[in-house]
Amino acid sequence: MHRFTRHAGTALAAVALIAGMTAACSDSAGVSRASQTEKSASSSVSPVAQPAAQADREQLDKEARDLLNIPDRWESDEEGLVSSGSLAVPGENWDETIKPGTALRVEVACAGEGTVTFTVVSGNAKTAKRVHCTQPMTHAFDFTTSGPSLVIQAESPEEEAVGTAYVVSRTI
Repeated sequence: MHRFTRHAGTALAAVALIAGMTAACSDSAGVSRASQTEKSASSSVSPVAQPAAQADREQLDKEARDLLNIPDRWESDEEGLVSSGSLAVPGENWDETIKPGTALRVEVACAGEGTVTFTVVSGNAKTAKRVHCTQPMTHAFDFTTSGPSLVIQAESPEEEAVGTAYVVSRTI
């Protein structure tokens, strides 16, 4: 009985596969050649353009992170480092493990064409720094938290043309 059930299940799966392929082929046969060309032209533009923009953005984020030496910092200063990474534009990162009154050093960088405004917020404390991405340098400022959380935001009118990075560490 077990063999019969297994063979019957395999046969039914094959029949279902063939029926599905036949239905798919018969549906596409009714579409005119002109509409197929229009569909392939419109569908080929969008998927190709989006991954290229994604790859460009990832490369710009990497360039900004390289300016701040983020991997080396995690290895050398595990205790003093609070947070680091790249931000989507517009975007923000939250850290809810910080205590009020913590003295911090915030370093930001961006790469690409345009400007990014980095904003750091904790309770009532807020500092914003506008950075020109065409200048390959880091920008640093001191910040003291006034609440039990830390928010780092990035905004830019040139969202697709910039990459970002930040490092927050305790000042000792």
